Amino acid sequence: MSLLNKFASVEIKADNRISEEDKAFCLRHQDAFDKSGPALQKIANVISDTRYEQRQILGNDSYGTYITCNSFKCDDEHIYEMMQKRNKRFIKAIVDYFSRKYTVELDSSIILEHLIPTPPKEPQLPWGGYREMSDEQIDQFKEQMEVYHQEESKYSEAMRTLPLRYEQIVDEIFVQLGGFSFQEQAMNEFLERTWNCCHQNWDGKEKFEIKNDTLRLTSGWCYCDDQWSWGLEWKPNENLHTLLDALAWYQCGRMGEAALWFPELCKYTTKVNEFDTCNMSKVKFIKLFKNGRVDIKFRSAAYVQEFVEQCMRRRSV
Repeated sequence: MSLLNKFASVEIKADNRISEEDKAFCLRHQDAFDKSGPALQKIANVISDTRYEQRQILGNDSYGTYITCNSFKCDDEHIYEMMQKRNKRFIKAIVDYFSRKYTVELDSSIILEHLIPTPPKEPQLPWGGYREMSDEQIDQFKEQMEVYHQEESKYSEAMRTLPLRYEQIVDEIFVQLGGFSFQEQAMNEFLERTWNCCHQNWDGKEKFEIKNDTLRLTSGWCYCDDQWSWGLEWKPNENLHTLLDALAWYQCGRMGEAALWFPELCKYTTKVNEFDTCNMSKVKFIKLFKNGRVDIKFRSAAYVQEFVEQCMRRRSV
């Protein structure tokens, strides 16, 4: 089956797995992608015709033409290259949108591999080149190169008009989600990150303990730098940032908002080690210690128990 026939055979179905807002985004990019190909082809045709006309007029008078200069190369080959590159741009635009919006990890390279056909492989000369080849081998190699150039030309032309559809990309995305919805997958990844940050890598032992209404992160969650003359500097590590994101979610139900609820703690360094959270209804304050311990005091013992069970001891929904 040819490249174009392969994509023409794809059955496009109404996709009820994404929201109307998501579908509107996809349709805008689909429309822009579809219209960009013919538009770029028109530009390439004009450039090619104009370049031919310039050469006919100038003959042998000049090597260059009046449609090129050092700072701008008016070349239809560059336009054809853009036509091929837009395939990857379209796929990445759709993938990046869903990845950002739903805070899920998606591998666009796998989708590119599945949706963009592999180019023909160029024959390679043996070590030593023609000097190590017989006349018969040289003739065979030249025949192989001729076949390759024909296939490469057909491939390039097909890539310039590849009829990609956003539905194909969405299908690939849902394969990566493993049957989960965007929200479920985002929650699974969120719980996995949180679990990893508060358990030992080698034995899964918890790196925290509960003391009444306080969650005690036992050690290695922050660093106190006391070498500066102006005072102490505190550096929360990435694990603490991950847990702060979990605390923010526990407070407001949204992911990725740690910096909004704990702006000072989300800096690279801070000069204070005690943080009142008067704007939060579930967390009271956070305190950093020189030995790397961090205490998070909740507004009730019930809250700390609920947070630990919901966010720190679960790895999936």
